[in-house]
Amino acid sequence: MADKEPKKKLSDDRYCFACGPLNPIGLRMEVSYSDNKAFSKLTLKREFQGWKDIVHGGVVATILDEIMAHAVMHYVGQAVTTLLQITYRAPLHVGEELEVMGYVAEQRTRAAIAKGEIRIPSSKKLIASGESKFILHR
Repeated sequence: MADKEPKKKLSDDRYCFACGPLNPIGLRMEVSYSDNKAFSKLTLKREFQGWKDIVHGGVVATILDEIMAHAVMHYVGQAVTTLLQITYRAPLHVGEELEVMGYVAEQRTRAAIAKGEIRIPSSKKLIASGESKFILHR
């Protein structure tokens, strides 16, 4: 039986598309933590649109994946996404401020389930919600 190679620690070179401050074409999400949740606010430019004046659904999914990952990593430990489910409720318009929130809904020995949502702060309108499964990287 071959020996398993030990897992290498996940490393952050600050170039993540979603939150990396060094990525010139990224979202540059800034995340804060409070009450067992991760939060971020941002406004997306036209470069992230799909249909005219509407933010691309893949970018919306990326934002939710990122905030849920931050919640898991901050409150549970290093992990990687293994399943991501997004429910879209309304379009997100280019130039519209959004707030995103994520939290750990369930923690297991080697996995975690997280949930998140994107809302428009002024109206509290729900744009999208998500649920994801993470495998802990230990």
